[in-house]
Amino acid sequence: MSKLITRVIIIVLLVLIILATLVVVFINSIAKSAITSAGSSTLGVPTTVGSVDIGIFSGHSEIKSLEIKNPTDYPGDFLTLSDGVLDVNLGSLLGDSIEVTEMSFDGIDVSFIQRVKDSNVDVILANVKKSGSGSGDSESKSKTDDKSDSGGRKFIIDELKVTNVKVAISIVGLSSVTKPSTVTIKEITVKDIGKKQGGANTSQIMSIVVQSVVHSVLKAAPGEIPSVMLQGIKGGLSSLGNLDFGDVQFDAGKGLKKITDSFRNIGSSTGGSINDALDGIGKGIGGLLGNSDDQDKTKDDDSGGSGKD
Repeated sequence: MSKLITRVIIIVLLVLIILATLVVVFINSIAKSAITSAGSSTLGVPTTVGSVDIGIFSGHSEIKSLEIKNPTDYPGDFLTLSDGVLDVNLGSLLGDSIEVTEMSFDGIDVSFIQRVKDSNVDVILANVKKSGSGSGDSESKSKTDDKSDSGGRKFIIDELKVTNVKVAISIVGLSSVTKPSTVTIKEITVKDIGKKQGGANTSQIMSIVVQSVVHSVLKAAPGEIPSVMLQGIKGGLSSLGNLDFGDVQFDAGKGLKKITDSFRNIGSSTGGSINDALDGIGKGIGGLLGNSDDQDKTKDDDSGGSGKD
């Protein structure tokens, strides 16, 4: 009798182990699909993930090898990520929104590529606006909520941290003598994502990551970015509206600097007109050929009134 009980116990344990394994694999697959779908629909470019490991019982999850492709006609990737970590409050898993104590991404490579008419960043920001994921207003939010991605769980994130960001800035078709430049950002942090509106979905989080990285690059090294690219990116950011997040800081090597106000008010520094953008094209081409006057003016414009930043 005792042998029979032992065998039953063993069989039950084996079944439980198999079921637990299937659940983990199934959840990992769902999470991977949600990330790739959110990236592709929000940014308008193919997005892939190497692997996702959801820690159901530990609350510690990992993302490996995220790749966001460039738009058509732009070579390579827009953004690649080596490692991502998500630490979840397990007690929130049964609630309406999942509470994330920290989401961190380490080892990010980004490419800014300017062509004659636009840049890859312009195209991606335009795609974000079109998807409705870049705005926190009620109309855009309702449109986003109609998408399948928004039908899933929402997240409230205490802190989003992005570290070791390397940005390659290059110009195609304007000057053959211009060499790519590199901007390095040690850390970007975004606080309190989704806290005001009861959570942010995966598409909105993806949008916040991209926008915070792009804006930090603009603040970290405006002199490295041609005026034509700078005008276009600022215009793209200003058209996206407000997202649900708290403080934003970045560290380009001199310690963390708060840029929340300039992030929210990016539209006030763009000029907001087609004439400004067209004028920026001419000045940008001049800057590529060695005229630094406009770059110096851009620096002054960005630094002016920075007491709030």
